[in-house]
Amino acid sequence: MNVIRFKLNPILTKDNVPFKVNSIFNAGAVKFNGKYILVCRVEMPNGRSSFVLAESSDGYSFKVHDKLFLTPEDHSEFYEYVEWGIEDPRITQLEDKFFLTYTGYSEYMPLVILAETKDFKNVKIHGPISEPSNKDCSLFPEKINDKYWKIDRPSAENRKDIWIASSPDLIHWGNYKILMQPEPGTWENDKIGSSSDPIKTDKGWLMLYHGVRGFGITSLYKLGVVLLDLNEPWKVIGRSKEPILAPEMDYERVGDVNNVVFANGWIAESDGSVKIYYSGADTNVCVADTTIDYLISVCK
Repeated sequence: MNVIRFKLNPILTKDNVPFKVNSIFNAGAVKFNGKYILVCRVEMPNGRSSFVLAESSDGYSFKVHDKLFLTPEDHSEFYEYVEWGIEDPRITQLEDKFFLTYTGYSEYMPLVILAETKDFKNVKIHGPISEPSNKDCSLFPEKINDKYWKIDRPSAENRKDIWIASSPDLIHWGNYKILMQPEPGTWENDKIGSSSDPIKTDKGWLMLYHGVRGFGITSLYKLGVVLLDLNEPWKVIGRSKEPILAPEMDYERVGDVNNVVFANGWIAESDGSVKIYYSGADTNVCVADTTIDYLISVCK
């Protein structure tokens, strides 16, 4: 099995949101109480983004909640770092809590915000866990060598690489290491960033990432996959040479930002299948089906 788009994509557009938004896209994904939960980014009519929940019993047919889940205004003491919006949530379950890492956007450039919830009703916001400029942060779903680990993408002037770091408490981070850099002259020439929380397999930690290449006056966003060592996650075992998903369909090619497939959520099922939740052209939410085995095979 390769990566198969759901035949009824896109599964969510702004028409499925019960209040006025410009767009819905870039959803973090998790299973909670037997339901599939998406934490979706919605761009509000003022151009700034908040989060809304959508839920489903089958992973394909989602109902969007009628109220926002998290807004910049909810961030009280951290508001100055998210004043221009909160974007692109990723969700990681650690024991009985769900941790959200997302981009806070303001005049101080993007940075990573950490929040936690147990029930997707009450949210505790811990605030920034990176300096600006930084985004695309994913947490590992368990401790490795008695430490928490995160992957993110600091944005230096001429570098757009993926880094890894560790922490004793999810708040204070250090031991930074370069993890991956873009492959020059390929589909990921310009920049790369993590696209999902890592999944533990018997072969290593599996993670989606996105690659970007300039093309004329635009850029092409595609998805790849990488396999990291189980005990030394800063070591790359293998990564896909070609993208596993690229903009081909009209709903991926035409929208607010053309020629984009972008993911920040996936769900691994007990039978080894995987649902990748991704957005086309920064305008919708879609799903594609694949398997752990296939994703590992393209990393070799």
